Amino acid sequence: MKDDIQRTPDRSQLYRFTLDRVLGKGGTGIVYRGVDPENGQVVAVKLFYEAFFRNRLHLRDFIRNVNRFRKFSHPNVAHVYEFIQGDEGQCLIIEYVDGPDLKWYIANRPWNLQERQVIAAQICNGLQYLHENDFTHHDLKPSNILFTRKGLAKLVDYSLCGNSYLLSLFDSGLHEQVTPMYVAPELIRGEKATPQSDIYSLGITLYLLFVNRVPFPVDNLHALYQCHLRITPDHPSQVSEKCPQALGDLIMRMLAKKPEKRFRDCDEVRITLANIGKSRI
Repeated sequence: MKDDIQRTPDRSQLYRFTLDRVLGKGGTGIVYRGVDPENGQVVAVKLFYEAFFRNRLHLRDFIRNVNRFRKFSHPNVAHVYEFIQGDEGQCLIIEYVDGPDLKWYIANRPWNLQERQVIAAQICNGLQYLHENDFTHHDLKPSNILFTRKGLAKLVDYSLCGNSYLLSLFDSGLHEQVTPMYVAPELIRGEKATPQSDIYSLGITLYLLFVNRVPFPVDNLHALYQCHLRITPDHPSQVSEKCPQALGDLIMRMLAKKPEKRFRDCDEVRITLANIGKSRI
């Protein structure tokens, strides 16, 4: 993670794990780097805020999902090891990814179209895997996409990831927990999250990745929600001459206000992305 969030932890121990670093803080909890003394494995330990689990149904659904996540295996999805609950709080133990996040990459790496297309394709692969296993991420954003030291992108943070139907039963205000810049219009309207909601969030992410700015540069929450609901952003190729027209078209389709106007799935996004720039001769 970035140096400015690699802080000394407020505790040295959490359950059996020895903590040596704060990896990050968000709206759902705090993430530490920890070491399992039983086997020496380095892991990420996410301690949820007390108010995160709103009722027993939420907790039960989350634990059921974690049991499914533990069986997942994909190079672009961080592995989930276990969920622990007890007197010290509720923790999710996740694969430790030893590189920076996509937010850091965008701010610090030289702009290279092909390299960024490869990253976008990896994100598509990870999301497609989640969707094929009947899950949506719900909170896709650059800080939830981490890199290994070898440059492999991995999706992280399953705090909101789960079965959309169950989530809609107990949490009609789901959009309030999702990062506002990346929330899909249908979630603001109180509708059910779907894979197309993740595609919208990915579209915002790719706008930032290929243009180096967000599509709605406003600092008022109400105004931002209105942008998601009603305002068509500037075409990426008009904002940055580095962004090809076809790539901008792809991103604009991902940002369609109506879910059915977006891509069918992330595989279609990836294939379309791969064809950009190829010779038609």
